[in-house]
Amino acid sequence: MPFEQGQLDVGEFVYDAALPALRATVYGLESGAVDLLITQQDTCVIHGAHGAPAYCTSLGQRLRPPSPQWLAKESVCLGQSPVASHAVQWWKKSGFDAARYWISTDTRLPWRSLFLRRAFEPPIIGDYAMSYFAAFTPLPDTKLATLRDLCAKTAKPLEGKDLSATPTARELMALGNEPAENERRERIGELIPGLSHKACAGMKTPRWPDRFVTTAIVTPIQLDEYPYSTLIYYDWSEFHTQLILPFYGYPPVLQGILSLKDRVGYRQHYLHEHKPGVCAAVLPGIVRPDWMSVASCQCKAVIDPGSPLGANVPSQILECPIKMQSPRIMWSWYTTQDEPIMFVEAAPEGTGVILADYDDWVPGQSGLPGNFDLPKECVPADGSADAAGHTPRSIATVSCSECHTTPFSAQ
Repeated sequence: MPFEQGQLDVGEFVYDAALPALRATVYGLESGAVDLLITQQDTCVIHGAHGAPAYCTSLGQRLRPPSPQWLAKESVCLGQSPVASHAVQWWKKSGFDAARYWISTDTRLPWRSLFLRRAFEPPIIGDYAMSYFAAFTPLPDTKLATLRDLCAKTAKPLEGKDLSATPTARELMALGNEPAENERRERIGELIPGLSHKACAGMKTPRWPDRFVTTAIVTPIQLDEYPYSTLIYYDWSEFHTQLILPFYGYPPVLQGILSLKDRVGYRQHYLHEHKPGVCAAVLPGIVRPDWMSVASCQCKAVIDPGSPLGANVPSQILECPIKMQSPRIMWSWYTTQDEPIMFVEAAPEGTGVILADYDDWVPGQSGLPGNFDLPKECVPADGSADAAGHTPRSIATVSCSECHTTPFSAQ
């Protein structure tokens, strides 16, 4: 899933730490293909079919092979919790290539990655906001030494093309590779069976029910914040409120309250003594049930049941542009019955939430009337100062006004 508007890509990555070398073959789900060999000495574009490479074009030392250990020793395990049917540990990696990784508890290998911005370690994979590793397995023989020797014999320097110092996979697809493009659909079917863009033509845009209860693991943008186990009550038809209750720790302890009302949202942090703290009107209003239609979300992939991506029912992945911030996007993954699976904002800025992994889903029900009452500590939504004389600054902007009931003139 890329950082900006475009298409989903499917990749195969073959790594040999002994050389070291990485072969990165990337296919656009809608169009485009590129096949790369990355060594310490060179980055080469491979021409020809995947199983019958013909010759190479040398780009010079543009990219570097990844290290055998993707998680630096300073990385921290945040906890262990299943995502859908996958048992994973949640890890954060600080530093220049800041990222979050989900590691399978049984194989100890990556299952998913999320980058806040483009990263160079690992190369190509770091071109994408989020990646799922449908398969991650050892190989008895990578055959990369033979491919390296072929490139050493046949490689010619790139001429007549301007590339950035560290080109992305999408940028390199523009160089063209007709044999790879011809086998693109077949190869995608081999790498991730059941994944299709063509099937998007038969999809409808998901819509939230007017009332539901759901649980989710919510991941903050800031790396120093831990994910929260979250309970969400939604009532559009009667109380016009989306109540979000984040819990953290074991046993879980309520960390505060987020109450999104019509046109304005309130946030209240609890103090360490688990007592209510300051509550301020700094959030956008309740999310509209038809926000994906209003925000012009587009289906970018349909996933059949039984796919190695792990969906047990038919589902679709949607790209949702952020109003007045083109080409920035959000990605939403839903079943074809409108049940949420995952939401992520690519290349997020500031504070707030970057990711939600949904779990229990109960449509048609919501909280009791008293659940939606605002805490008495909450300040009015008129910009008034709090008890300490501070006027909280709202994070609601015009960009929120398509998905939320935030006024268009919000600043």
